[in-house]
Amino acid sequence: MLNDLESKAAGGEPLSRLEAERVLACPDLVSVGSLAERARSARHGDVVTYVQVLTVEGDAVPADVGDAREVRIAARPESFDAAGAQVGAVVAASGTVPVTGFSAADLFELAGGDLQRLAAGARRLNDAGLVAVAFLPVDRLDAPGEVVRALRDGGLQVFRATVDRAGTAAERLDCIERVAKLQVEGFALRAFAPLPRFDEAEVPSSGYDDVRTIAVARLVCAAVPSIQVDWTLCGPKLAQVAIAYGADDIDNVPAIDTLGLGRRRRPDEDVARQIVAAFAAPAARDGCFERIP
Repeated sequence: MLNDLESKAAGGEPLSRLEAERVLACPDLVSVGSLAERARSARHGDVVTYVQVLTVEGDAVPADVGDAREVRIAARPESFDAAGAQVGAVVAASGTVPVTGFSAADLFELAGGDLQRLAAGARRLNDAGLVAVAFLPVDRLDAPGEVVRALRDGGLQVFRATVDRAGTAAERLDCIERVAKLQVEGFALRAFAPLPRFDEAEVPSSGYDDVRTIAVARLVCAAVPSIQVDWTLCGPKLAQVAIAYGADDIDNVPAIDTLGLGRRRRPDEDVARQIVAAFAAPAARDGCFERIP
């Protein structure tokens, strides 16, 4: 049903909005997956990367970072002073592991919508040791490019775009197109996680919606290196299936084994096994998107 789009997918050409709408509406999931798999394989071959993340909630400071390759502060800060203090404490506890944190939208709101104040706040966080902002929710920002520029002016990297809430297919496609535009404008994102971090109670998504969203993100955001799924949010099974629909990076694999089921069921072993079962080659990376030998 989508055969006429195969050459664009294999050649790394982005789909138009009309073509993306066709993919989102296609009932033949095999055709959807085949198209996105062509695009993924053309860019990455059989390699799928993953990162083990220790997520810090609230104002906590980790006592043990486990096998983390990224420590991520997920709190909504009350002030730049409080955020800087927490970053300093987390960085001290994390050793050489990169520390990322916060939502760009929350920081923008904390700065009162003032880009200069945002850049100044970002500089304070960077001075405290923060490497990058953890989330860039494109659905919450009217001008995400300006926000990214201000954060980078303050010394913080913005590696990936995310989505907080987007329930309908049209809303998801709007977010996907916004990320594609950012990349074309030269913002050099490393990854895009197209599935909403928070499910809408009024418009709950299905597994069919999610795999189509992943596929369309890969096909529209041709210039974005990686399409990402969240291991903890999606679960191992959907994360594995997502590889067949264009995903090439698995985010947020637990850094600490809380189940105690033995080495073969440790998070790193589990994610590697799931990737291999999807006929791909696992490769670990860190929070700065650098491969780990």
